[in-house]
Amino acid sequence: MYRLLKCTFAAAIAAVMLCGCTEVTEETPVQITESTAPIEMPYPVKVGSLTFEQAPESVGVLSPAITEIICELGYGDKIIGRSSYCDYPESVKIKNELGSAANPDVDAIIDAAPELLISMSPIAKKDITVIEAAGTRVWIITPPESAEELYTCYNNISAVFGGSIDCETAAKQALNPLKTALDEADGVLGSFVYIMSPDLAVASDKTFAGNFLSAFGENLAGENDELSLTTEKLLELDPDWLILPDYISKYELSEETAELSAVKNGKIIYLSEDVMARIERPTSRLETAVYDILEQIEDIENGEIAVETEAASEEDGE
Repeated sequence: MYRLLKCTFAAAIAAVMLCGCTEVTEETPVQITESTAPIEMPYPVKVGSLTFEQAPESVGVLSPAITEIICELGYGDKIIGRSSYCDYPESVKIKNELGSAANPDVDAIIDAAPELLISMSPIAKKDITVIEAAGTRVWIITPPESAEELYTCYNNISAVFGGSIDCETAAKQALNPLKTALDEADGVLGSFVYIMSPDLAVASDKTFAGNFLSAFGENLAGENDELSLTTEKLLELDPDWLILPDYISKYELSEETAELSAVKNGKIIYLSEDVMARIERPTSRLETAVYDILEQIEDIENGEIAVETEAASEEDGE
């Protein structure tokens, strides 16, 4: 027994020594475990205070611009109800009317039972409480104040309905024609002021209209914190161009504005009702508004639009 134990002990020592002397050379193969990259998932998606675990199957919309954007991105079939003002594209007119953000038809919304209700205007808290208690989530989207914020709006809507993976590509694709148009408009006006009423209400860069038109040139009312200018201040600014809604004649402005360089040179752009509607409800269709303005500028610069005089205007009105 003693001899057996002795042999076993000696064998163990030899094995330990052999292991200790083993040398790892450069030729010794080293196993590398390949790490697996995490798989990107389209959901959940978080926008503002809301988190979406999956795309909503049905939606009611109380803002025309949002209705248009949802349809443009390819999710129009999800809309089961719309506001009284949502009239584009034509296909949405057959959807149930749900009132408006200011006066939502709460009973109609509850009957339609959309999974999600979207608005770009505030909805009374009491109405939201009733609507959400019935099982419909409410998403209030902040109105964009610039082209960049319009892109964010497209991106968020695309993410909610299509997931986060492809949302940025879809948003860029939808807005690329508008971006191209704005690049063409860059700086063509020099300086301008957009006057929205005879009492000289103006659009600063803090509004979407003022910010959008700034793509054409320097908005001299851009930093204006007031809602309007005095005639004296407008004369002091003396913009290269004036922009007016087409329902306002330059002759409705104060007599002193006749001294403006823009008036003397006939450099006045009139925004049609259609163009103003696109600015008030911003979507990618602003592209056509850009080209409408560019066409007017070209016609004026080429002398195809004569400088209007007050006498000629009165004769036309007779």
